[in-house]
Amino acid sequence: MDDDLRDPDRPTITTTVDGVLTRLPGTLADIRATLPEDQREAFDKEINNAALRDIVAIAVHWAIPPEEHARIRADADRIRSGDLTGVVDVHGNPVEP
Repeated sequence: MDDDLRDPDRPTITTTVDGVLTRLPGTLADIRATLPEDQREAFDKEINNAALRDIVAIAVHWAIPPEEHARIRADADRIRSGDLTGVVDVHGNPVEP
């Protein structure tokens, strides 16, 4: 996705994706432009009907690449099953069951 952010003056969101510092689109227009054509209508509907307090969370959700969503779901399923491998608290300490 970094290659799609052509203009260095465009706003971006910097986050960690699978341990790698990653730049995501930082405007609604740029998020929409990076989506596959078949997802743009769903994005428009969700963002246009969102409560103002929820727009940032919804925008970030759509900005994250689909393959990252799959990894997040897999990690959540693993953690729900009791496997806390690699899970740390806010201080970086491993979480114990």
